[in-house]
This record gives sequence, structure tokens and C-alpha cells, in this order.
Amino acid sequence: MQLSDPSALQERQQDGEYLLPAYEDWCFSRIPGTVADLLGADVGPRLPEAATDKYDDISRVVVFLVDGFGLAQWDGERERIPFLRDFERAGAVQPLTTIFPSETAAAMNTFHSATLPAEHGVVGWNVYEPDADEMFEALPFLRKDGTEPERIDIEDVANADPIYPELEAAGVETHHVTPFPSESTVPHTYDAEDLSTFSDAFDEAAAEASDPSYIFAYLPQTDATAHAEGVDSEAYRKITAETFDRVAAAIDTLAEETDDHGETLVCLTADHGLIDTDPERNVDLSAPPFDLVSDLKALSDGTPIRFSGSARNAHLHLRPDRIDDVYDTLTAELDAKVLRKQEVLDADLFGSNPSSVFERRLGDLVVVHRDLSVWYGDEARDKLDYIGMHGGLHPDEMLIPFATATLDSLAD
Repeated sequence: MQLSDPSALQERQQDGEYLLPAYEDWCFSRIPGTVADLLGADVGPRLPEAATDKYDDISRVVVFLVDGFGLAQWDGERERIPFLRDFERAGAVQPLTTIFPSETAAAMNTFHSATLPAEHGVVGWNVYEPDADEMFEALPFLRKDGTEPERIDIEDVANADPIYPELEAAGVETHHVTPFPSESTVPHTYDAEDLSTFSDAFDEAAAEASDPSYIFAYLPQTDATAHAEGVDSEAYRKITAETFDRVAAAIDTLAEETDDHGETLVCLTADHGLIDTDPERNVDLSAPPFDLVSDLKALSDGTPIRFSGSARNAHLHLRPDRIDDVYDTLTAELDAKVLRKQEVLDADLFGSNPSSVFERRLGDLVVVHRDLSVWYGDEARDKLDYIGMHGGLHPDEMLIPFATATLDSLAD
């Protein structure tokens, strides 16, 4: 089956040059509920029936999540990577939008809890938690100086519970193949810096999983390479080819395990796509004409709140008397959406039914540039030198694939 035409979804969700999340139906946030439903469990909203109605009696679901490999990346690499074309012929590729923000910390909390950012409260890679008087990176739960936050526990980073106890209660065994340990499932860890170690970890998961089972495999290498080198680079093309070589080998391993299993559904997806920004033009809000740092609120020790959101989803926690002036300057100087807090809430940009955790972490202004990075403070130059980026509302960030095929069809 050929790649489904994304134009209808894109046209429906288009907002000028930006693309809004399709929370009500064709959204990344509904993948966990869909996987659970296929295995006889109910953990949250699922994709429309058309996404999986051709699949019956599924006893094992395997999801490969390739970080940053959006629909634009799939389309750009499919002629060069035979595996992608073979997968299309064997199954289907359904376009979805991801959530907002289109970035890993928020998306993976959504993926593991089946809740939207407006509920779980992870507003981006960086989080400012007023109740704890802390700024920290949601992943890997560290302050910028490398120390662990002292006034908030890691369990309180997200205002949501993982879906895996519910799956276990429904009799579904879950295995995670990731570069970091998982406490909610059976973990199979590998070294993110050495992609060859993925194969042994996945083979272990495939051998140990008993039906009904869910195997989740996370591969972040493409995203990391794109940050440094850009999507349009030889380094990105090399790591993408290696990644899908490992995925293809993992599918071969699954096929070898079929004697002990019923029907297996294989899914390929991504948490977000990517765009290449221009480090020569990326915007430093610490510099003129913005000089923004002096306008920021501060922690109790006087440290300005520099870190909230990300460079494509910048949350500005401002002194009350400076909000209007900063808004006027940003809207005059930037090719960007600059949204006041109430506008974000009214638009349900992060999802509906916002929690109190989300509302207090949400910036007074949220800045989403059309195609550049916007950052400020101590790490501005590091972030603004990145090429491949995500977190915003560009269609290439927001559209992702949800590719599905049965193991039998892939073996034919």
C-alpha cells in the first residue's frame, strides 16, 4: 500500500504557515491508546478505526519510535532506503500530527501516559516549576549545572501516571528497548552512542516477551545527528541508513520468533519531525534589540528564569510590568507567533482541560518562530548553533508517519 496522502490532514490543520495538532483524531497522542486497544486493554483515546481496522487478532505489537524522523524525513529518505519502500508495500503509512510542542520531552511523556501536555505539564525540554522554585531539564531531570533538582522529585516532573500498570493489569506484558532504564516495564538497555548494541537488546526483548505483549523500541540517533549537522547532511543520511538497518534486523529477529507467537503488528513512528534552521540568522533574545534577560522573573535567589520550553517553543516568564512591552517588541521584530498565556489556553494549543501544574509552568508569552531558533541566556550560543531543530509548528516538525504492517506481510 502506498503512503497515504497527507494533504487533507495538512489542509485541515493549517494555520497560515503553521500547522496545528489534530488532538481530536489523527494525533501522535492517540498511539498508546491504539496499541492498548489492539491488545485488549483501554488506556486512553485511540486513533480512528481506519488506522488499524484491517488488523485482527493481534497478539503482539512492536513499536519502533525513531526520534525526529517525521513525514518529511520519511519522504526525503524513502528513495535512498529500500526498507522504507518495502514497508510501504507491505502495509500502510498514515500521516499524523504530533503534539505541541513538537519535542521529545513533552512527546515522550505523552506517549508513556496517554495524556496531553496540557495535562502532564511538561511544556518542553526545559521546565520552570514555580512551586519548587526550580528550573530543570525534564530529560534527563537535571539543572543546567548538571546537579539534580533538590526541591522537586522526578515523579513530579509530569502530572500523569504511566500506562504500563494498566497494561499489566489487562495481562499485557511490556518490554522497553531504550538507551536508559525503565522502571515501569521490563527494561532492555543499550548504548545510545553505539547503535550496534541495539540489536542484542532488542533480540533479548523479542525472546523474552510472552503474548499478549508490547515491545517499544526507541532510537534517538537521527535526532541527535540532525541537531549538529542538519537534515540535509551526509552525516544525517548515514545515521538514518544505519538506524533502519538495525530496525530491519530487529524485524528479522521477530520473524524468527514467530513459532511461539500469534499475529504481530509492526509500527514505525516518530515523536516529531525536523527543520534545518540557519545559525547565522537564529535569534538571540539576550542581544539587542531585545535584551530580554533583564525583563525575566527570577528565582528566589535572584537567578533570572532563563530556561523554559525550548528554542522553537520559548516560554518567557516575565516581570508583570514588562509583559506588554516585550510582546510589542517581539511581534514587531520577529517572524513568529507570539502568544499571550490566555491565548494559548483559549486555543488549546497544548491540549484541552489544562491542569494546574501546566498553567503555572506556562510562560507569560510563548514564542514560536516560523523557521528559526529563538533563545536567550547562558546557553544561547550553543542552542543557536544547532542546525536541525524542532519544537515549533512548522509542517515538517508537526507531521509524522504512523506506519503499520503485519510481520507476515513484511516477510512476504
